[in-house]
Amino acid sequence: MADLGKKYCVYCLADVTNLRLRCTECQDIELCPECFSAGAEIGGHRRGHGYQLVDGGRFTLWGPEAEGGWTSREEQLLLDAIEQYGFGNWEDMAAHVGPSRTPQEVMDHYVNMYIHGNLGKACIPDSIPNRVTDHTCPSGGPLSPSLTTPLPPLDISVAEQQQLGYMPLRDDYEIEYDQDAETLISGLSVNYDDDDVEIEMKRAHVDMYVRKLKERQRRKTIARDYNLVPAFLGKDKKEKEKEKDKAVTGNATPAATAATSATVKRKITKEEKEQRLKLRPLCQFMAFRELEEFFENMHKERLLRAKIRELQRYRRNGITKLDESVEFEAARHKREKRKENKSVNQSKRGGNTGGGGSSGIKEDGKDSEFAAIEHLSGFELLSEREKVLCNSLNLSPTSYLTVKTIIIKDHLQKRQGIPSKSRLPSYLDKVIKKRILNFLTESGWISRDAS
Repeated sequence: MADLGKKYCVYCLADVTNLRLRCTECQDIELCPECFSAGAEIGGHRRGHGYQLVDGGRFTLWGPEAEGGWTSREEQLLLDAIEQYGFGNWEDMAAHVGPSRTPQEVMDHYVNMYIHGNLGKACIPDSIPNRVTDHTCPSGGPLSPSLTTPLPPLDISVAEQQQLGYMPLRDDYEIEYDQDAETLISGLSVNYDDDDVEIEMKRAHVDMYVRKLKERQRRKTIARDYNLVPAFLGKDKKEKEKEKDKAVTGNATPAATAATSATVKRKITKEEKEQRLKLRPLCQFMAFRELEEFFENMHKERLLRAKIRELQRYRRNGITKLDESVEFEAARHKREKRKENKSVNQSKRGGNTGGGGSSGIKEDGKDSEFAAIEHLSGFELLSEREKVLCNSLNLSPTSYLTVKTIIIKDHLQKRQGIPSKSRLPSYLDKVIKKRILNFLTESGWISRDAS
């Protein structure tokens, strides 16, 4: 008689009293979960038919070998409780599951099956960001330690610690941000006769205090990230000066030399300084490295805009290839030279109209000034300033024009992102090369970054 109430699978004849899947389109077709998963078909029943889960609530989700014999209905109540009350509230969860389960049983079952079991290993990664500490478990719980680990103490002297009121062992200051924040909770006490309004008021005070602590910690983090404490003490300027002195004398370490070269790699213009001052409020929302990358990207944007304007100017002049731009720039510089020489000659003629004798004396003086190079080829292509430069360097006009062409060509290729392969003549002295670079920079032929 006991077997009359049992249900059996119509395909494999297994006992499906606790859990079975009933077809909604065929009569008296009930399958066990194994046959249903395999897609069993019998008679007019097909695997694509609709089905209904018939659950007696007495089967175990983890199998008969699971500890405690938790039924599927209890498992569902446990998952509802963990979502409603949160991890750690085992008393409320046990009351939600039922009187047959104690808080210790609820905690052990959830930790062993859902976290340390196969389900937890498959769903919970090894490293989870923003994890919190479960303070209700004696062993610390399955979650990771708190992320609010203290920052390392500041590397400052004892005198500087006294000046700032800094306590390195606690990483605190004698006068903190919002010094009176602790007054919000200093007088709070939990009483059993408190009504709901008083409890909510005390919770609001605690929440306000936690917010103030977070703001205090945020300001400390910003001060650490942007190196504000050494800047306040003036140590950053001294360290930069020491690093520059070591780099000049050659006694600096490779890391310090690299850091110094990175800082002096590009000079910040006046416009960039003003822009950084305007965007200073972004420091509280971005890390130091992110803010520096943001400024560098803005600098690259300005360079790209300038390059686009230059390419548009080439296009307006009918230039469609980068090789043609070099010839165009050379021709443009020649035109500017001729205009400069013409304006100089006109000014001299206007000044010498008053007396022919004085003009003859100046011409003689000028001829005698450039007598060493005026008979050499290429002299007529030089401007007045270039003649003075070649004469002072004792350099032939042809050699100067060769060096000048190579330097300008390399500069244009670097601006276009093309690696330069040309080399200066071996006979050129370093001092002469530096004089020519300074002259081209002052004359506006090349930019100061290239020099």
